[in-house]
Amino acid sequence: MPNVVAQSLKRSSTDNIAVILPRINTSYYSDMTSGISWELAKHGYHLFIYEMENLHKPELEVLQMMRENMVAGVISIGMSDDMMFRDSLVYLVEWGIPVVYVNRLIPYQGYPLLYPDFMRVGELAANHLIKRGKRRLALLQKPSGEDLVVHHAETFRKAVQAHGLEPPAILETAPGLVTSPECLDRLTGGEIDGVFVLNELMAAGLIKCLTQQGIRIPEDIAVLGFGNSLVGEITAPELSCVDLQNYELGVHGARLILRQIQGLSIEPVTMLEPSIVQRKST
Repeated sequence: MPNVVAQSLKRSSTDNIAVILPRINTSYYSDMTSGISWELAKHGYHLFIYEMENLHKPELEVLQMMRENMVAGVISIGMSDDMMFRDSLVYLVEWGIPVVYVNRLIPYQGYPLLYPDFMRVGELAANHLIKRGKRRLALLQKPSGEDLVVHHAETFRKAVQAHGLEPPAILETAPGLVTSPECLDRLTGGEIDGVFVLNELMAAGLIKCLTQQGIRIPEDIAVLGFGNSLVGEITAPELSCVDLQNYELGVHGARLILRQIQGLSIEPVTMLEPSIVQRKST
């Protein structure tokens, strides 16, 4: 039986790949880590997860732990507006540890970036609803000043107007399953026949609220969500969505790490195309 520790010391690394994330208790993170694990296992590598919300340690201390544990590479993932480890990952580059930064839209800083093409989300959503015959559109979002949320609303508006339609209504409600009465009044007043919701759980909640008020989906109002998890599949009717391909992001992230370990060339920035998953709500 080979001495794994001795072999690791000889090559100054192990067969372990570290994944840094805030937490793993959502489908967003579990889908991505599943893709990473599947790809790594094919090549004999193992996945070690560092949940920052449970570690309660500074970023640099966490990176030092990885260095001491001789990880073969590091994948940092998070929400698109989360800038965790954005600056401190340069230490891994200096230490010669391969790294991939996943799902953050930032300028290239010396380590490879992997993210969905966020720029196309609003356009995809508008074109889908219009293709389904909807002409009086709205976008529903949580109150936020985040750059990407603002961008999604703007590209949605531009795509709607490019079809010669009136600008969409931009509505706000608190995150969660309950849509605000003000939004429901706008959506049930007969002025809107299609809505893009910038959160999957909010879209599921909206469908429930509209159905309770006797609104037929998608005949009266089509509902398109953002994100593709089990939530959309168990919503009644099942939720159509813009899919950012979280599982595929994980697979590609693992491949980028493996190529670096193998000394192969990689692109500094890799983007995956989002897509529409057509279900019954549109």
